[in-house]
Amino acid sequence: MSIPPFFASAAGQAGIWKELTFSVPTLAALAELAALRLVNCSAEDYELSSEALAILSVTRERGIIELKSNNAEFESSQRMLAVYAEKTTDTHVMFRSREEPEITVRFLEGFRELCDAGMVMHQVAGEFSLTVRGFDKAKTINADNVATYIDQGDVFTFK
Repeated sequence: MSIPPFFASAAGQAGIWKELTFSVPTLAALAELAALRLVNCSAEDYELSSEALAILSVTRERGIIELKSNNAEFESSQRMLAVYAEKTTDTHVMFRSREEPEITVRFLEGFRELCDAGMVMHQVAGEFSLTVRGFDKAKTINADNVATYIDQGDVFTFK
């Protein structure tokens, strides 16, 4: 699999930040939701979708999640805001589907659930991390139970 354009060198990333500005309202809303839950903790029994559980499972070690879009793409399904989860320092999972945009939307909704459940906090721009509550929940998830959902993502390995 070829490495997508969003994995540019540090010098070539200025365009990525410009493209993110098209997603500012959504990023701001998700960041605000995550911040509200830091102050007003939600119920412990928040029911999470399989997509949300898959995101937690992938990020159980690193706890880093990014929301990215690529406005330079020709197809609208490729320009959509999508969830990117860091599995390890060298392995990332992108939950975006050109053929089935509903997958992209379902994982973005799963991410929203994580914000609403107080399991994610905003860091900077499109970057989020798990909270202690998120890490704790992630460690309880059996990856085999959400493997079908994890497999809907594209895995990128560096090194």
